[in-house]
Amino acid sequence: MIRKYGIAGLLLIIFAEVTMFLRIKPFVYWFTPLVWLGYILFVDSVIFMLKGSSLITRKKLKLAFLFTISLLFWLIFEFYNIFLGGWYYKNLPESTVEKLAMGYLSFSTIVPAVFETGELIQTAFFKENIKIKTKIKYNKNLTRCLILIGIIFMILPFFFSSPLMWVFVWTGFILIVDPILYMFKNKKSILAQIEEKKYGRIISLFIAGYICGFLWEFWNYWAYTKWYYTVPILEEIKIFEIPALGFLAYGFFALELYTMYNFIRFFFSPKVFEILASYQAK
Repeated sequence: MIRKYGIAGLLLIIFAEVTMFLRIKPFVYWFTPLVWLGYILFVDSVIFMLKGSSLITRKKLKLAFLFTISLLFWLIFEFYNIFLGGWYYKNLPESTVEKLAMGYLSFSTIVPAVFETGELIQTAFFKENIKIKTKIKYNKNLTRCLILIGIIFMILPFFFSSPLMWVFVWTGFILIVDPILYMFKNKKSILAQIEEKKYGRIISLFIAGYICGFLWEFWNYWAYTKWYYTVPILEEIKIFEIPALGFLAYGFFALELYTMYNFIRFFFSPKVFEILASYQAK
């Protein structure tokens, strides 16, 4: 049976939709954070129905942490957007305080939404981790090479101001962060999971990126306060407001959030100091 907070989430989505279509202020400005908060609550309750536990019921502090780092992660991408001009916003609230509050709450729902969707997919379809027979081995030279490529990817946008540079931004952090996690023997790194032939979490998150991407664009299309894109290639072929070429990035975006989250979690944990101490002892 669906939990009460799941019903509350569904009602919140309905409330956000009604007030948005009727253009009722101030709620019309808050459509995006309201609808996504409702989505997170509803999906979490469905996960609980399927397996008897969920982020809200078992790890409330983790979920709160996801909301916090989601805001920090997106501010990094907003910083890149200053140079690349990939998107812009319209019909924002007049009040600066309300504008900041609405924006920050909207950004804070990004990572929780992707992770909740990824867990739902993995719970529903990949209860047994997908194992694919591959013979993949990594060495220090390859991981260092990936990190170097990632650094180049993240630097290039500061020298070439074009929305096309987002291709490098959406993959650069993966190439930098994930090999570092792998070198520290973190089993949650994408490279480690590929090496162990475990693909369930990776595929789930990749699909979650496109599901959330579709919903982001669907809800944004009808919203009053919304964003528009400036991708200069195949602009006439769109999925709602986003050019189809830009939509392809959502799966990689989800994996990027995953690696960034694991990087923050690992390097602020006591375990990393133990590992560094062992390296110094050698």
